[in-house]
Amino acid sequence: MSSPIVTLTTDWGYSSFFAGMVKGRLYSAIPDVRVVDISHSLKPYDLVSAAFVIQNACMGFPAGTVHIIDILSEEQEGQGFLAVQYNSQFFLCTNNGLPYSLFGNAYQQVVELNAFWTSKFYNFAAYEIFCQAATSLLSGMSLSGLGREVALVERRLLRFIVSDGVIKTHVWHVDTYGNAYLDILYDELMEVLQNQSFDINIRGVHINSIKVAYAECTQSALTVSESGYMEVALYKNHAADMLGLKVGDIVDIRIK
Repeated sequence: MSSPIVTLTTDWGYSSFFAGMVKGRLYSAIPDVRVVDISHSLKPYDLVSAAFVIQNACMGFPAGTVHIIDILSEEQEGQGFLAVQYNSQFFLCTNNGLPYSLFGNAYQQVVELNAFWTSKFYNFAAYEIFCQAATSLLSGMSLSGLGREVALVERRLLRFIVSDGVIKTHVWHVDTYGNAYLDILYDELMEVLQNQSFDINIRGVHINSIKVAYAECTQSALTVSESGYMEVALYKNHAADMLGLKVGDIVDIRIK
């Protein structure tokens, strides 16, 4: 039997002790567990960037994997701590719009975790709540045994819309190379365009074709990322800086 896997996606940074605390608790509680760091360098409280990273990095893990997501994990009325089963994996997070953006209504089951704090200070949900839930799940407890079934807060962080011949997309992520990822997949774009041409105007720079490789993006161009999402790229240059793009910006794709 393969070792159980727990992943961590957080905004803790790499200079804090938080990851060490959580890993220590997991290694002590779960025999043979493998803890995988997805990222600890997300911008604090940035649910949009978190959604992008989780969507692209976590979905390919094997069935039974537990994903701990500690971004804006503050329990508030109507925003409790969740365990979501999706694609036979388990996602431990907060009901703050992030899980709905990731899963919509396609999840298998979702419960609000019974929160048993061992500290009188309620400041570290990943350590106090999510580690307990991960241990229980990997010990064979069913999702129903962790809490009561609830609905996800229906809030999409970013989602393209089509109106009056314009596909209104958003910058979802900017990577190390300055490529600006849009919140629309290549297949979705092709379905909307229906073989029609298009034009993007970003501060006077026009983009009207899709390149098949980064090396072809000698001028700012649209290409397809490794995850299938469209991205604005500029070969060996920082497209986001050159075009003044940042996460959350709107990029209009006009259908011609």
